[in-house]
Amino acid sequence: MRWSFAAVIVLTVAAVVCPKASSIGANWGTQASHPLPPDIVVRMLRENGIQKVKLFDAEYDTLRALGKSGIEVMVGIPNEMLATLASSLKAAEKWVAKNVSTHINTDSVNIRELELVRLEFGFL
Repeated sequence: MRWSFAAVIVLTVAAVVCPKASSIGANWGTQASHPLPPDIVVRMLRENGIQKVKLFDAEYDTLRALGKSGIEVMVGIPNEMLATLASSLKAAEKWVAKNVSTHINTDSVNIRELELVRLEFGFL
């Protein structure tokens, strides 16, 4: 099963199973074998009533596509960035300027939170 198709199934199930929730959110990772263009994913999110999204990285095109969508965004800070950002205020300020402030000010992305992301892959 392709990852993009799986994402569509998850979004559809979430919209059907949770119709009475005050808000529905989705996780959006960009590491996929067949990724959909960000503007199509944003359209799918809006059409399915998704009001919040958690990104596992600050991918430029993904954030730009979320601009003016009305969707609340949580941006993840990947593990490999943590040591650098924790040890250097200048590096942290630069990362926030590039990956948060630019998208809020230029693209009107509704970024509400930053989160430390821990990605782990396991096999059954």
